[in-house]
Amino acid sequence: MSVIREGIGFEWLTGPSRVGPDLQDELAVCWGEVANAGGAVGFPFLPVEREQVYRAVTELVNSLDPRGAQLLVAHEGGSLLGWLLLTLNTNSVVAHWARVTRVQTSLAARASGVGRALMAEVARAAREDHRLEQLHLELRAGQGLEGFYESCGWKEIGRWPNALRLGVGSDRDEVLMLLSL
Repeated sequence: MSVIREGIGFEWLTGPSRVGPDLQDELAVCWGEVANAGGAVGFPFLPVEREQVYRAVTELVNSLDPRGAQLLVAHEGGSLLGWLLLTLNTNSVVAHWARVTRVQTSLAARASGVGRALMAEVARAAREDHRLEQLHLELRAGQGLEGFYESCGWKEIGRWPNALRLGVGSDRDEVLMLLSL
């Protein structure tokens, strides 16, 4: 399904066949550039190599499933602006919430509202399409991201102190965030 908001086109991709080679290339370029610019998007040890990113994109694409992992991409004029992954829970005990991961915008789209638009669309889809009550995400402290998510309605609900070791003497808290829908 495609949704347009604030001039940005959104598309939810729910299966590997929905993500063609061109989009896979765009995802890999975006992911690699964001990681190498210091973004906390799953590659903590930099620089990240192209092949490493392409393997991660292949894994991500192969994990897509309408009942599980769903990819949200934001685009404008045929160019990828940003993306995130929404992972639904299939276990009935936790089926009322989902996890948001890999939130990122292309370097060219930074500070343009794309990140905020992605967060609004994932909240809308979780509430309206999936009838969820909560969204969860974890982030690496020290990146200045808490304020961004709080401005999108998320609340910090806890931290795992020094949970992430990025190198000798470089431990970071893992911050737990919640969005009540």
